[in-house]
Amino acid sequence: MKQTSWRRLRSTLLACLGGLGLLLLVVAALLKYEPGFYRELVSPAAMAAGNTVAGGGVDAVEALARRAVTKASAWHASISRSGGWETAVTADELNAWLAVDLPRNHPRWLPPGVSQPRLVFRSRHVVLGARVGYGPLTAVAWLDGEVLLRDVNHLAIVLEQAWLGAIPVPRTPILRELARRISKLGMVADLRMLDGRMVLMVYIPSTHDAGATSYWLESLSIGDGELLMAGETRSSHDIRERPTPPSS
Repeated sequence: MKQTSWRRLRSTLLACLGGLGLLLLVVAALLKYEPGFYRELVSPAAMAAGNTVAGGGVDAVEALARRAVTKASAWHASISRSGGWETAVTADELNAWLAVDLPRNHPRWLPPGVSQPRLVFRSRHVVLGARVGYGPLTAVAWLDGEVLLRDVNHLAIVLEQAWLGAIPVPRTPILRELARRISKLGMVADLRMLDGRMVLMVYIPSTHDAGATSYWLESLSIGDGELLMAGETRSSHDIRERPTPPSS
């Protein structure tokens, strides 16, 4: 009787261990999944080959990264002066900057355990991906968010997908963390339910230097491969009524 009980217990334990092992293999396979856009962009050479850059290769990516820095500098200079301004940047340029300039000159800008961020612009959407973890224990985390300018200096962000490899991740905690980080930058962030979806509302304060100058984001367009922004900088004598943060 005791021998029969032991055999049954051993069979049960072996079955549990086998099931656990199979589950771990399935989870490992799901975590190894990389979305197609990320596989294409994860290396500079692969990114250049996917662009319309003649010649491709590392030199082309370096050139794109320099172009991104030049555009950022020109945009910063334009918003520092009174009057209208606009800028356009492509996903290719930003990905080149992420691949070349970010790890070379600003490695501390990324949180610990996060590396190789890449992005894609689609109609009204930004798709972000990055490798998370250390050594062999890594996976690609990726997000797909809709970004809209609802009013002057008022952004709405809807996180439509969030994945770790091929495993779906709860989106609301990610939005809460994003709201917390945005608030640290001096903006107002608020989570709301709109049309059955959780939306992160972001209000960008127009004035940043003791009321002397105000900044207005009046247009934001995200198309396939490109982001365009336009707005106006006003000095103290021609500041119009500032928008108020969204009410709760």
